[in-house]
Amino acid sequence: MLTSEVLVLNAGFIPIRITSVKEAICLLTSEKAVSVLEEDRYVRSPSLSIRIPSVISVTGYSSFPRKKVAFSKLNVIYRDDMVCQYCGHRFSMRELTVDHVIPRSRWEAVTGRDLAGDFSSWKNLVCACRWCNSRKGNRLISEIGWALLREPFEPEYMPHLVISHDKAEKKGWLPFCSINVKIIDVIPDSPIHPSPHTRARVI
Repeated sequence: MLTSEVLVLNAGFIPIRITSVKEAICLLTSEKAVSVLEEDRYVRSPSLSIRIPSVISVTGYSSFPRKKVAFSKLNVIYRDDMVCQYCGHRFSMRELTVDHVIPRSRWEAVTGRDLAGDFSSWKNLVCACRWCNSRKGNRLISEIGWALLREPFEPEYMPHLVISHDKAEKKGWLPFCSINVKIIDVIPDSPIHPSPHTRARVI
């Protein structure tokens, strides 16, 4: 119970992090936070009886973390909203990977630059399902008649928190998640890949 998750808001009610019930209760009892949403369960001790918080707001703290988006494979997948940029379908995280639009073996010939440049970068990596990634191999998309849903780009900002829709709904967090939170659907694994005839052709 004490390790359950609690959404932490700043004084402006913007989500800034997720903490445990134990830490949330410490913040509440030390008057460093106020309870915003509570569960119907209680934590009791000989000297204390308190409803378990689901959302708290930290008093006296109005800012929230904003920083340059760290480049990582996971953030590439989040940038592309868990949608394969080749077939246009959304998949579960375990069915997704990232793909170099211009493959390693073709990079220098196509770009005239060495691999130390932009090869592994925001602008050459896209979210791809494992099926499309394997089928594309080391070819250019122009060679197989494919087109990207959109050109890859470096995002200026990404939400600080990533929370599944099911969790946010179950814990009552959804009304607080309009800013600084990316809500994702946990998609069941697909037993069969979509037909290639449904492949998107948007550039």
